[in-house]
Amino acid sequence: MNVYCFWKCLILSAALTVYSVSVSAQRLGPNPTQQTVVYRLANSEKVLVRKDVTYKTIGDLELKLDAYYPAEMKKDERLPLVIFINGVGNRDNFPKVRNWGQYTNWGRLVGASGFAAINYDSRLAEAEADTSSLVEYVRASAAKLNVDENKILIWACSANGRVGTKIVMEERPYISAAVFYYAVCNAPPLLREVPLFIARAGLDNPSLNQALDGFAQAAIAQGLSVSFVNYPDGHHAFDLLDDTDQSREIIKQTIEFMKFHLKQKSVAQSGRAPSSGRFIALINVLGWTKALEIYEQAKRSDPQAPLFTEQTLNGIGYTLLQNKKTRDAVEVFKLVVASYPGSANAYDSLADAYLEDGNKAEALKNTERALELLEKDTSMPPQRREQIRQSAAQKVNRLKSN
Repeated sequence: MNVYCFWKCLILSAALTVYSVSVSAQRLGPNPTQQTVVYRLANSEKVLVRKDVTYKTIGDLELKLDAYYPAEMKKDERLPLVIFINGVGNRDNFPKVRNWGQYTNWGRLVGASGFAAINYDSRLAEAEADTSSLVEYVRASAAKLNVDENKILIWACSANGRVGTKIVMEERPYISAAVFYYAVCNAPPLLREVPLFIARAGLDNPSLNQALDGFAQAAIAQGLSVSFVNYPDGHHAFDLLDDTDQSREIIKQTIEFMKFHLKQKSVAQSGRAPSSGRFIALINVLGWTKALEIYEQAKRSDPQAPLFTEQTLNGIGYTLLQNKKTRDAVEVFKLVVASYPGSANAYDSLADAYLEDGNKAEALKNTERALELLEKDTSMPPQRREQIRQSAAQKVNRLKSN
């Protein structure tokens, strides 16, 4: 990203943050504690609430959290946790964010769904640092708070998405998933592999939606699991302001997303191999050496798991060639050859990459090896065999004539 684009994105993010805060203030009115979420569960009012737990002290200031639990929670139970991000901080002469109806209602929805939820204080200028402190405190005090420190879902809306995305995309393997509602989302070059639920309000600020769309597209391109809901007639803060069946359906879908992913290991904890899109993103952003290290680590964690088929790896290599990542493509095709040493197609593809890279000697050597293997491979369909033969023969003629 060049300097101009960096500052343009930074200014846009700041402008959208200001917009989101101002819109929230205007629509929630002078007393947001009275605002309610448009969806209810029958046992929401029975949820247990533990209030005013101090998680951080700065001088005389105590930052506190409120925790929500199912009514039937057992004494020593450790529950998966949803943290509702307070990325805008508390304001003077205004109700604390953790007391807003939106957050207390959502806390009760989560508690009634069988999990724990936390709302908390933060300072306006230090919201990101305070949120990090909150997460550290919760994990260190997991037994006391009756939460599972290794199963945490992050929920962020509006301007809170700015802090929410930073927390989610840092190396925190205990974060199982994230929910973003009409959020200001920062998109780093490489997004951590976390399942995402993104709810977009069609009647929101076009610039905010454009940024949110870009975040979702980047996540999809990098092979992340994305549940994307576009509410064409939805306003910013639709879960509070739009008392419609569609609003309620989106909230129900969100709760089902939470239930599913809070019962799973996070992607980082599962040790599974990166998807093909993820592998390309790792190569593009981190470089081949780091991408291969991640690939090999996944392979060691489950030696029997098929990480990539020959066809998939081949597709990754040619994608890199199309994107002018020639040296990286060579390395991918070398991995294909190492993984499938009896494949004529693997050597033919490696020859293509070497030819594109200007290494004619290696291109010729691998083309001739492809032709040798082709004679021994009786399992390949005749049409495919002929395609590879023609490709290899053309390269040999071209290379030997120069």
